[in-house]
Amino acid sequence: MAKYLTLERLGQSAIVTLKNAPANLLTTESLNELASTVRSLDADPAVRSLVLTGAGETFFSAGADLKQFASGDAAEADKVFDAFAGALHALRQYRGVTVAAINGYALGGGLELALACDYMVAERGAKLGLPETKVGIIPAAGGTKTLADKVGVSWAKRIILGGEVVAAEKALSIGLIEEIVDQGFAKIVAISLANKVANQAPGAVAAARRLIEDSSNLTLTQHLERERAAVRQLMGGAEQLEGVGAFIAKRNPSWAESGDD
Repeated sequence: MAKYLTLERLGQSAIVTLKNAPANLLTTESLNELASTVRSLDADPAVRSLVLTGAGETFFSAGADLKQFASGDAAEADKVFDAFAGALHALRQYRGVTVAAINGYALGGGLELALACDYMVAERGAKLGLPETKVGIIPAAGGTKTLADKVGVSWAKRIILGGEVVAAEKALSIGLIEEIVDQGFAKIVAISLANKVANQAPGAVAAARRLIEDSSNLTLTQHLERERAAVRQLMGGAEQLEGVGAFIAKRNPSWAESGDD
């Protein structure tokens, strides 16, 4: 039984709730538990999407438990960051859609987890930031890159170097989150967004997701080659034949019957 999270199933979606009261702090153990859970869901073809949220009404996650760094031991800190790397890798490699439902404060490593998801929904009153420099460290789970990729270098510097914690409304205006909702509705809206993937072909979603993830590291020529290779692999497969056939016949496709390629 999971100690630091809860797992619910709702149709083709899985809802993973971080649970470490009161602030849903992240520890080596909780991060390893999250990574293991996401990998298990990734291996389950019945689960097409994943929603990540926090328990309670105040915190998505306030980030890493700073007690883990109190000794100043770099080797001990490495264990924590290795656990972060495992959890973030599992989220980024997940074949379906991932949505962060931010129900309160998302700070430090908590925001880094949310940034690893495909998109973020935040409630009014939520606060987001990477305030690590206030305690003499820096975001070291990818935050200095993923935040800059999302909001641009200037805002990343303002948030990280200035320690600015932004409200949901500001986060929406700078492109940090994709949608803002009333309090208590983040999970509901996130599930609704995640469920949209059920209408799409699983193999095509996985291929397109990987191409989008890798796009910033490739030239246009390289990317076009990767796209063409992915299309060739999908052509003639059960999903492609079912999808086109359903479109021509004016019916809804049945991905369960078409099977995985």
